[in-house]
Parts: sequence; structure tokens; C-alpha cells
Amino acid sequence: MAHARMGLLACPMVLVALAGGASAVGAPPALIVTSLSDDLSADGNGAVGLLFDAQLEEYQVYRWQRGVGFSVVPGLGLSAEPVRGSGDLSVLATGRRNDSDWGGLNCFAGYCTFGDCVPGEALPPLDPCSPPNLAHSWTSVTGWVNAGSVSRQLDAGTGRFFGGTRCDSSVNSANDLSGDGRYIVGGAWSTGLVRWDGEPASGLCGDFVAFVADRALGTVAVLPVQPGTTTSRADSVNDDGSVITGYDLGEVIDPEFGPYQGRRICVWTNGVQTILDNITSAFSTYPVNPSGTVVAGFPSAAFSNVTFGQNTAQLVRWVRQNDDSWMPEALGRPADYFDGQVLKPFLGLSVSAISADGNTIVGTAGYGNDFFDQVSRAFIWNPNINDGVPMDLGAYVAADDPSSPIVTDGLGLTSARSVSANGNAVGVSIARASGCDPSENGLPTLTHGVLYLDGAQAPCDAPRIAMPPRGSVSIQYTPFGVAINAFVSGSWPLSFQWQREDPSNPGQWINLSDACSGFPYGGEWDYEGTNTNQLRVGQATCGNNRDGRYRVVVSNLCGSIVSDPAEVSFQQGTTITQEPTDATGCPGSFVGFFSIAISNSADLTAQWEIASASDPENFVPLDEGPNVAPDGRELSVFGAGGQFLGITPGAMAMPSAYVLRCQFLSPCGNATTRTVSLSICPADFTCDGFLDFFDFDAFIACFENTDDCPFGRTADFDGDGFTDFFDFDAFVAAFELGC
Repeated sequence: MAHARMGLLACPMVLVALAGGASAVGAPPALIVTSLSDDLSADGNGAVGLLFDAQLEEYQVYRWQRGVGFSVVPGLGLSAEPVRGSGDLSVLATGRRNDSDWGGLNCFAGYCTFGDCVPGEALPPLDPCSPPNLAHSWTSVTGWVNAGSVSRQLDAGTGRFFGGTRCDSSVNSANDLSGDGRYIVGGAWSTGLVRWDGEPASGLCGDFVAFVADRALGTVAVLPVQPGTTTSRADSVNDDGSVITGYDLGEVIDPEFGPYQGRRICVWTNGVQTILDNITSAFSTYPVNPSGTVVAGFPSAAFSNVTFGQNTAQLVRWVRQNDDSWMPEALGRPADYFDGQVLKPFLGLSVSAISADGNTIVGTAGYGNDFFDQVSRAFIWNPNINDGVPMDLGAYVAADDPSSPIVTDGLGLTSARSVSANGNAVGVSIARASGCDPSENGLPTLTHGVLYLDGAQAPCDAPRIAMPPRGSVSIQYTPFGVAINAFVSGSWPLSFQWQREDPSNPGQWINLSDACSGFPYGGEWDYEGTNTNQLRVGQATCGNNRDGRYRVVVSNLCGSIVSDPAEVSFQQGTTITQEPTDATGCPGSFVGFFSIAISNSADLTAQWEIASASDPENFVPLDEGPNVAPDGRELSVFGAGGQFLGITPGAMAMPSAYVLRCQFLSPCGNATTRTVSLSICPADFTCDGFLDFFDFDAFIACFENTDDCPFGRTADFDGDGFTDFFDFDAFVAAFELGC
């Protein structure tokens, strides 16, 4: 199912009565944290998703099963795209690096179109090679298997394939997987451009097309679109692959502004395309339910006005008819959201998933007055809830059981990402505010879980750890400190207590508490997030002796578990990550130097220094603004104490040569860049890096008329304040010196 945008701001629940609606079928709702929510199994008892392994610096796929815990899916090289699963999660699909040389395209840099090459010929391979991402599927038997891409053609003139090539480092994306695990749908780059002789050109981009990959037959087909349309994408597929939703790029008819090219939501039913909405140019996905009978989304107010006579944007579901046409139904919109202080107006929503019967729709709604004021909240729609009007999922839980531990200040269901076939289990994102007062002074955290609307189906699940906290060697200061994550599962309420091994008593562990510092830049604080799934270790002054081992104790009503420890250390010293390079310049022209260094201190400073090339050991510091070089030349300096240094040399008839370096100073240790040269050639009057008669002509023109002087140059070549024949003689002498 398509994923929705998530907000990080946790807000109090709002208690709303369920007018004329049904509450949970059995026991009050129950929440199990899973750390995963990309997709749910059909029965809602399993979840799948990506976890970032800081030790490997790679994403890894994990599966979670209620009552069992986590299992890692072998294989690296995964993209950050969501993972999709079959109904039982035995088949998975996502983007993965194409490690095999697929058709010679991994390092294919395209065909020459201009520049220092022969038009139409293949360019040299990329170096280093960057394999593109492709849709892959996985089973425990096959491992990760390349799903391929749309059909390619062979260019006889070059022996190269075109079509199905990469763009933005990706060939295609696995946006969804059918419930039976057979079909992968998504978008793929389809064809190259045209080169000078009408044959295939770069082979890098082209039309983006909706595709369906049949894992059983090993084929990849392009979904048909209407004549005149070449761009499309597939986003969602039902259980047996017979119904696919997505968009094409075609004429959108806006009642107010007229027609334009935009994304039109469409559905392919048994391979036949139907445009559901040609009034709204949509950017969110419109998922289809597992049985292929319902599609839902959030079209524009114009669509609602034309279709229903209601001039308001709202949730709409399309129900499949016996003749495979689709009938839209208006379902309303969630009420404005009260966050405990102010009422935030409803802005819009995106649908994530639909139950098998089409009677439970979940997703994410946005509220706020402006961009910086926005919050995201999970919503739910069911004809038996809230008189059949979409409502905030947290408000639904609160109305069903006000005493639930889910209904607490600082805990928010920020998005609903997936739903089980029976509509009882909802994959949610959970934002948790810090325990500081005010909460903004601490660390808000985000995790994922499964909300069981009938809590009777979710007996207590003991804490389990997917991946122990990973150690960290910090080499660079950040005001947010070093992050250590705990990926865990267990029934809510779930408590965390981070501990540090006592440096004076190995084997003894000390409970940590939040500093509630507000993360000030350069501020000295110890820890934040000590009771959450993420710990932050402060590092203002070179780590301030916070090196050591850390672990977390995770507990709930049915058990407790202690993680393996993670080693954290702060590298002392200063590391130069980019050295400056040599440069040439001329009087009145700006010359730049650039260097970057990092250390574990907020007090890292820089100081540029200069020396004469004839006396390269006698460095003097540069000041901001006017300076006098060792040979007496005036220099205007910008950034003397920063990573970027700019120098504008003043007038002087003779060429000059200097050496420069930058001293980086830190309480953790100092570092000095390599020494670089700066050469000033006054006779390069056009300042183009070449000494030729264009410089002579330019000087004569400037000498005769100051309006004709190149930018930053003057005919007062010797810098004595007068323009006379002494300047002419000085220029000729410098020119003959060949500087």
C-alpha cells in the first residue's frame, strides 16, 4: 500500500463522541510497537519495513510477527523506498541496487550529444560506476531477484541497448506488490532521447511509464494509456493483480482556469484504463482494496463541486460496478483538530490503505494555519464510525476508551500507513513528545506500531529487540549529539531506560536522565531521550568524557529485556576534509580559496595565514578587510577566519607570489592545511589566465579611456596615484617578463 507523509509533532488526543457509530467490536483498542510499518500482513499480525543499520551504514529489511518477534531478511544494497509484502509477507518487493551488469547499463553514461566527443558515439563508462536501483522481489528460497524493466531495444549502430535505462540513479520503483505475491507495479524509465541522426541518444531518461512485472512469467509489461499520453505510473495493486491504480499525464480540465497538463488519477481494470478524475491534478496515491472493488483518494474541491455539487475537498471512494465502471461517493472530511491549545484548520489528507470490504479507509490528514504550523494526524473512515464521516484516529481511540494508555499527553498517532484485510489492525506512526517542561526542550521521537481496534485480538506481547543499539565513533560536532537507536517491539505502554556503564566500576550501570537543554549550539549537556527509543549523547567539548558503553532496558506489563551494549567514543583532534588548491589572480580581481575541517567541538575556529613565496616559513595571519602583504602589496581580505577565503589584490606593477595556509584550532586538537600558492600577474590585464596581445590592447584602451577598463582594473599600473607614461612603461616591462 502507498505510504503517507508523517509529522513529528505529538499532540494530545481529542475526546470526540462517536455519534451513532460503532466502537471497537470487542475489547478497547490496543497498541503494539513494532518499529516497522511499511506494510502489514493480511491478518494484521505481521509487519515489514526497513531499519537503518548504523554499523553497516545500510538499510536492512526486517519482518515482525506478533508473539514471535523479528527476523532479518538477508541482503544489502537496498534503496530507501518502502518495502511491500504479499498477504502473508512470504514475498517482498522494494528497490535494490542492481549489482549484476544488466544489459551493460550499470556504467552506461549515454551517447555523445555535444562537446569534446563524436556526436552519436557512446560515452566512456562512469567512473566510479553507480549501479541504478531496480525493483527486486524476495522469497526465502530465491533471495533477492531482479524484476527487470520495460522492454529495451538494441541500437545497431553502437551495439548498445536503449530504453529501460536509468534516470536519477533509478530505473524503476516497486510501488506495490499484489497480495498473492505475483505482480509488482510501479514506474519505469522507458526510452532514450533522440540523437543528431534520429537514432537513440543518451539512454538516460525518457518517458516514465506504469509497469506491471509478472514474477511467475518473468515479464515486464507497460500498462496502456490513452492516445497522446506518454507518461504514467502505477501505485497500488489488488490481491490478484486485476486492478491497478496510478496516474497518467494528460489534459486536466480546471473549471476555473481551463485545461492544462497534469496528473490524472486512473485505474486499470483487467488491463483497461479508466480516468477517475480529470479535474484534479493529484500528487498523492489512490490505493485499491485487496478485492479490487474500491479505490479511495482526496480530489479537489472542483471535483466535488462538479461531481456532487459540494464545493469542498473531501475523501472520495470509487466503487466498482458490474460493468467495471467506477462510481464515486463523497465521504466528507475530518473535523478541524484541537491540539489542546488552538483549533487547527483541516488542510487535506492522503489515503494509505483500504480494507478488503472497502469499509475501512485509513491515511494521514494535515492541519494548521501555515507551513510551520502544520501537524499530521492519522484518520479513519468507516460507515459505522462517526456517522460515516472521517475522523481523527486518536480521537476514535479516546472516545472508545478514555483510560487507555494510548490516550496520554505527548503521544500522537501521526499517520496510518497500512490496514489489515478485516480492517481491525492499522499500521501507524507514533510520535512521542519529550518528558521535559516545556517539551520543546527535550527530544521528540518517532516509531511505528500496529493499532488493534479490537484489543481482544492483541494479547500482551513481551518486549523484543530487532537490532541492538549500534556503537558510534563521533568525528564531528553536532548540537544534537550522537544518536543511539533501539528498534524494539512490545505492547504499549512500553518503557525505556537508557543506562551508561560506570567508568569507575565496570559492570555497574547508571540510569540516565534528560538534561532538557533545548539543544543549544555549543551548550554543555549530558543526555536527551533517556526514556525513549533514541538516546542522544551530548558532545559540546570533545565529548566531555562521555565515551563508554550504553544500553537500554525495555519493559512493559508482560516482561523486560536488556539490550547488548553499544560503544560510543569521541575522536579527539581535528580532521581536514577538504584541502585548498593553488590559484592565480590579477590586481583588482577576486581570488577564492576553500578548506573544510571537522572536530568534536563547537569551538572549532579557522585562521588563514600568508607568507611570501621567497620566505615561505614566515607566515603572518590575515585580518578581515585591508591587509598589507609581505611584499607591500595591498590586499582586501574576506573570510580570514572562515572556511572560505577571498582575496582581492591591489595595484602593483611587479608580479607577486605568495603561499597561504589555514590553521584550524579546536580544544580537541589543531590541524593545518597544506600550503598553496597564489600568483599575481599584473600584465594579465584581461584576467583570463592567459598572457597575450588581448591584454596589451585592453591596457591601451583603459589608458586612453577609463570607461574602457576591464572590471576591477586601472591604468594606474604602478599604483602611485597617477596615470602617466610610467604606467605604460611598467606594463610593458611586466608583459615582457611573461607574468
